Amino acid sequence: MEVRAPLKTPKAFLDRFVMEKSEWIEMASAEARKRHEKRQAFILKDGCSLLYMGEKLPLVCCELKKPLFDEECFYIPDRFAEEKIKEAVVKLYRSEAKRVLNEKVHYYAEQMHARPTSVKINNARTRWGSCSGKNSLNFSWKLIMAPESAIDYVVIHELAHTFEHNHSAAFWNIVAAFIPDYKMQQSILKELGILLSTQNWEV
Repeated sequence: MEVRAPLKTPKAFLDRFVMEKSEWIEMASAEARKRHEKRQAFILKDGCSLLYMGEKLPLVCCELKKPLFDEECFYIPDRFAEEKIKEAVVKLYRSEAKRVLNEKVHYYAEQMHARPTSVKINNARTRWGSCSGKNSLNFSWKLIMAPESAIDYVVIHELAHTFEHNHSAAFWNIVAAFIPDYKMQQSILKELGILLSTQNWEV
């Protein structure tokens, strides 16, 4: 365990802090170990379920030439090894994320009279989306796993940043005007984030 504190913090203070928080530290450490174990055990195989826009869809390994997604199933060639399956699924996810998010950005940009300069899909692990100073929008491909309402929220959130590059009251007023239940969508995304922390999607 590592404790970080200002350079001149007395050691006695740190020792007391660790002792007082020992129960919480142990619980947090146990949870972290569980997440790590689940990540290590995470594999994709025939018959498992994959999230797509909030719905659980089956992964089907069968005889075909190349991976395919039809909004009902993820189809993967049965000759693919475990790591190859993951690579194929991620590629399908990224393709869908690019399609769906470009459509969403185009739709909401018109509604909000926003002018994003570009839309990119990335592999971000801790952020669902971001907006650069030049109004370029970036989204994690994992966002395609979220329910459509949560996807809409992230798109609206980032488009709102093209007007307000902050999280001021003015910014949240813009968001609320287009998605009044945005706090509920934040909770949904938080739960999805916890789930994804137990899954290893690195390829």
